[in-house]
Amino acid sequence: MRRRVLAAILGVTAVAIVLFGVPLAVAVGRLVNEDATLRVERLAVLAARSVPADFATGEDPVELPETDDGVVFALYDRHGTLIAGSGPSNADAVTLRALGNEVADSKTAGARIVAVPVAVDERVVGAIRAEQPTAAGDARSRRILVLLFGLASVVLVVGALIGWVIAGRLARPVLRLRDAAVQLGDGDFTIDVPRSSVLELDQAAEAMTATARRLDDLVTRERMFSADVSHQLRTPLAGLRAAIETELAFPRSDPTEVLHEAIIDLDRLERTVTELLAIARTSNIADSPISLADLLHEIEASWRGPFARADRPLSITPARFTPPVRGNAVTLRHVLDVLLDNSLQHGAGEVRLDHIVNDDSVTLRITDQGPGFAAPPFLSDESTEAPAGTPHRGLGLPLAKRLIESMPGRMAIMRAAPHPQIDLVLQRADSFLQDQRIESNP
Repeated sequence: MRRRVLAAILGVTAVAIVLFGVPLAVAVGRLVNEDATLRVERLAVLAARSVPADFATGEDPVELPETDDGVVFALYDRHGTLIAGSGPSNADAVTLRALGNEVADSKTAGARIVAVPVAVDERVVGAIRAEQPTAAGDARSRRILVLLFGLASVVLVVGALIGWVIAGRLARPVLRLRDAAVQLGDGDFTIDVPRSSVLELDQAAEAMTATARRLDDLVTRERMFSADVSHQLRTPLAGLRAAIETELAFPRSDPTEVLHEAIIDLDRLERTVTELLAIARTSNIADSPISLADLLHEIEASWRGPFARADRPLSITPARFTPPVRGNAVTLRHVLDVLLDNSLQHGAGEVRLDHIVNDDSVTLRITDQGPGFAAPPFLSDESTEAPAGTPHRGLGLPLAKRLIESMPGRMAIMRAAPHPQIDLVLQRADSFLQDQRIESNP
């Protein structure tokens, strides 16, 4: 690209030099020719003034002046006969025009000729013919043309330097845009194109950077959706499989019962996929008051069966008089599903889901009696180390943390081992609305 831009600038410079230099050279040539003709004419006039009035009848020879410019003079009488000097024996066309009381000039192949009349008492009595070789004038014209050519060369070189700089300034941001587009095409969404002084290129760079961020966000959410679905579907699929295997091993009298149970589990699976897909496809999760009483009742209805089949007690404190919290009910339900599933799969003993009401928040607390787990450092508010051999909670804890923080909310692992305790801190909806009213009515 730099070569093309440089070639374009040099082409424009060359055209400008031609369009300006050729007329200038022609004008300078004419000016030099006219100046040389005027100088010869001036010398001829001076020579005419030195001619005596009786040059045609006098016996003394007429002496014409000599110059250092190579100008040769010739004196003619009014009949066109050569009286003195060097020139044709008879008056030529230029001299005849001077005898007609006219200053005349002409240019032959190698000489410049000027003729002026010689007048006495306002009567033409002769003519002075001045002839000068054109070599001197041509040499002067050539010097000026060489000077103009040199000036044009300097302008072309300066134009090339300026073009090289401008081409570089234009090419660099374009090349950066190209490289960023290649990175984007290769799946690298971390591009950040540096800004230049070209407004249009900066706008294109900003648009490309914004596009990369949107694509990164979209791909990240799609990947998270795949991980979330695989985690959230594991338990219902395992329950559905267990129910079918149990029915095959110990068939009941009414075979439609297991089918109705399977339909309920499939409805739950379909709802889970739909909800997770909706969460994955948007970065702005709806924010509205959540009734903890309704939510905890739904959670208890969903998890009472799995805990009973595992012969594990599940205790959920009723929240009939608990104030609503701020967030998204679907998202919060998935967070609780993840944490209860972790407690069911990796914990032991009774699992409790309690809530603590504070002035501006409500904390949901999940505990079990198991040995605990090895929590990643960025998830734990405590430096508790789990006993050797305790399991990680897989995708569950990072998924729960990401979902709760999108509501907004906060997840804190208050104790990883033993008897793990995880707190979900949620903002009270009534406190938020009161703060909004205070800000709008200061």
